[in-house]
Amino acid sequence: MLVFVINQNKKPLMPCKPSKARKLLQAGKAKVVRNTPFTIKLLFRSSGYTQPVTAGMDTGSKVVGCAAIANGKVLYQSEIYLRENVSKKMEQRKMYRRTRRSRKTRYRPARFDNRGNSKKEGRLAPSIRSKLEAHFREKRFVESLLPVTEWKVELASFDIHKITNPEVSGIGYQEGDLKGFYNIKAYVLDRDGYTCQHCRGKSKDSRLHCHHIVFRSQKGTDAPENLITLCETCHKALHNGEFKLSGKKSKTKHATEVGIIKSQIRKSGWNFAETFGYETKYRREQVLKLLKTHYFDAVAICCRDEQKVEVEESVFLKRNVSKGDYQQRTGKRSEKKIHTGKLFNLRKFDLVKTSKGIGFVKGKRSSGFFAISDMFGNKISDSVNVKKICERLRARTSTLIQQSRTGKFTHSSPELKTQGFHAEGL
Repeated sequence: MLVFVINQNKKPLMPCKPSKARKLLQAGKAKVVRNTPFTIKLLFRSSGYTQPVTAGMDTGSKVVGCAAIANGKVLYQSEIYLRENVSKKMEQRKMYRRTRRSRKTRYRPARFDNRGNSKKEGRLAPSIRSKLEAHFREKRFVESLLPVTEWKVELASFDIHKITNPEVSGIGYQEGDLKGFYNIKAYVLDRDGYTCQHCRGKSKDSRLHCHHIVFRSQKGTDAPENLITLCETCHKALHNGEFKLSGKKSKTKHATEVGIIKSQIRKSGWNFAETFGYETKYRREQVLKLLKTHYFDAVAICCRDEQKVEVEESVFLKRNVSKGDYQQRTGKRSEKKIHTGKLFNLRKFDLVKTSKGIGFVKGKRSSGFFAISDMFGNKISDSVNVKKICERLRARTSTLIQQSRTGKFTHSSPELKTQGFHAEGL
C-alpha cells in the first residue's frame, strides 16, 4: 500500500509509505484530502522534487485499464467499467419529459426545429461520448495523484470483416456482399427479392422499407444481416406491437466503438506513445508472467521490453454511473412522488457504513429501511435501518470507486481460471 501526496499548491509528489504519512498526520504537517485512494496534502512548503513516472492505458469499449510505474514498482493500477445504459437512459428521459410537457406546459410550442446538437459537425453519439470522456477523466485523475512524465496508450484495432466472416482472406476483402450495389438499402431490397418478408406481398402494399431487426438502441447495427424488407403496412403493424421479429445482437458493436474512440483520442492533442496489442501480450505473458486482466495489461503497456516491475497488491475498481435520476413520480396517474434527492440525509449511490456492512445505497424507503449493495449492484442487504446505526463515508459521485486485492499469478499457473482478485472492503 502507498499513500499519494500532493503539495500546498495541489501539485502531485511521489507517494510515500503509510508509516511516513502517519507521522506527518500526527505532527499536524499534513491533512487527509481523499480516502480512496488515500491521499494527503502537505501543510508546509516542500522542495517539489519528483522522479520520472510512466503511465499506461488500455483503451476499451466496456472496461478500461490504467496503471503507473516508477523505479521498477507499480504505483497505481485501476480498472474502470464504462456505462452501457446511456441510450436507455436517454429514452427514459425523453418519455418523462414528454409526459411532463403535456401535464405541466400544455400550450408549449413544439421544439422540432430546436435540435442544433443533432446537426452539429463532428457530433458523437452520447453513448460514445460518455465512453470517450471516461478515458480522459481517468487520465486527469492519475495526473492529479502522480507526477506523470510519459503516457503510453494501446489503441486497439479490429478487423470488422474478419469478425463477421472468419474465412475471408486476400481478394475476398474486396468482394463482399455489397459489391455492385450503390448502398446497403439497395442490397437488402435485392437480397429479399423486393418482397415484404412478413406478408410476402399479400398486403398489396408496394411501398417497401428496410427495418432494423434489432434496434440500434438495443445494440443493433446497420449491417445487412440486421436489416429486413417490410412493406409499409407490415412496418406500421410491427411498431404497433402486432407481431415481433427475432434477431441476433451485433458481434461488432464494441469493435466499432473502440475504433471511434481510438480516432478521437488521436485527434484530442493528448501527447502519448502508441503501443500495440501484440507487444502488450508478450510483455504480460513472457516477461511479467501475469494474469490476463485490464489493469495488468496497463502495467505491461507501461514497461519497456524485458523490463520487470514489482506488482502492487491492490487495484482500484471504478464504475461510471449517471449523475441523477429523471423519474420523479410513479403510479398510474403519477400520484406517488419518488425521492430523487436526499432522504434521511442520504442519496442513491452514497457510500454508507451500517450494522450490516459497508456498501452503496441502492434503494430508499420512506420508512428508513434502505437497500445497500456493492459497487456492481450485488446485494449486501435488502433492509438496513439508516435511522439508527448509519454513517455516510462518501457522497454520491459519477464514478464509484472500491479498493480490492489482486493476486500475483504466473501465466503458466493452473490456478488462472479459478483465482482472481478478492474484495477486501472499502
